[in-house]
Order: sequence, then C-alpha cells, then structure tokens
Amino acid sequence: MKNLERIALMTLTTAYAGYFIQQLLRTHAERLFRLAAGESPYERTHPKPLRSKKS
Repeated sequence: MKNLERIALMTLTTAYAGYFIQQLLRTHAERLFRLAAGESPYERTHPKPLRSKKS
C-alpha cells in the first residue's frame, strides 16, 4: 500500500509541476510579445486612462 501512495504522490507532484511550468512559459511569452509590439512593461502595470471624446 505504501508503494501505491508513493506513486500517487509522484503523479500529483508531476502534474502540479507541469502546470506551473506551463504558466511560467505562457507569462514569459506574453511579455515577449508585448515588448515586440512596442509596449513597455510600465504600460502593462500602469495603463493610460481613457479620455472621453468631446464632440
């Protein structure tokens, strides 16, 4: 029974690690795409306020 618990724990740990790595890669790719598009990292965290158009 102890061997089964160890296998289950390793499977769960591997799944969580895979998800974590996937999220890190997605975040990194998003930052690279934003930089390639010309958006600064500051703009990402401090967006410009929208100005209302007066007719």
